[in-house]
Amino acid sequence: MTDASAAALWLGSLELVGALVFASAGLLDMCARRRSAAVRRQIWALAIAVALVLPLPRLALAASGLRLPDGLAAGLLAVWAIGATSLLVRLVRGHALARRRALEGAPMVAGPWHETALEFAGGPRVELRACASARTPMVVGIWQPIVVVPAAMLEAPPAERRALLAHELAHVARGDCLMALAGGLARAIYWPDPLAWWALRRLRAHAEDAADDAALRTGIPSSSYAAQLVAVARAQLERAGRVAADGLRARVRGVLDVRRIRSREPGELRWGVPRLIGAALVLATMVTACEARSAEEPGAGGASRRASERRVAE
Repeated sequence: MTDASAAALWLGSLELVGALVFASAGLLDMCARRRSAAVRRQIWALAIAVALVLPLPRLALAASGLRLPDGLAAGLLAVWAIGATSLLVRLVRGHALARRRALEGAPMVAGPWHETALEFAGGPRVELRACASARTPMVVGIWQPIVVVPAAMLEAPPAERRALLAHELAHVARGDCLMALAGGLARAIYWPDPLAWWALRRLRAHAEDAADDAALRTGIPSSSYAAQLVAVARAQLERAGRVAADGLRARVRGVLDVRRIRSREPGELRWGVPRLIGAALVLATMVTACEARSAEEPGAGGASRRASERRVAE
């Protein structure tokens, strides 16, 4: 078997196992529909972490005994590489552009926004910047996060200001920027699988819902917070298009849903990055070990049968 054929088969099996991981996360998400958005976000975060570390233990797993024509194998690898590279370039460019725009904003080291941020005792230390070109509040950066506040929202009432900061600081506390980056990397690796794209969308949606729940826990009425989201949706519709605005409309419906669980569940914030990576490595290794064992058993059975046949013949 040529190297190209073995690599193509190995990559194909990786894509199939990754699809199984994302499908399992979707099933768990459905089963956890009565839990909080933070818990459901954790399900997708773990699934994406497993998908990212899955290639590491699978490096020791040989490709199957099948064989692809050299031309077909090389073509499949080239198509995958082109798709993965384009998505990675877009991911890096987007993060770099967001970082540059955030740094163009004016630092807020005093004033009502700075004072409100200090009220969140025990919260993460972040930098606040006011940006005239921003349409919506956002968090930029992983190691040194920056909360970008649109200049049009600087005169927001105290309750709305506190809710907006609570939302963005919840993203920082949960490491949503890092998870969004991890989700983008997983999508680039598994881009032929539609489930990888769906996993990233579900992770982002649940992260936003969990941050909205944190904002509502500040005491702002859900109707007032929903009105804020409607204003943001209008700005998004003007600049980013209908897709982004539709996501905000879904958030508005979730904010106004009185049946949704918003309470802080025990342990929902305890899964930091080290524990997440550790759990992902354990699960990925278990999946690979089970696959390797199932692949060896038929061969071992066949060898024992051939040995017994030789003994009978003798």
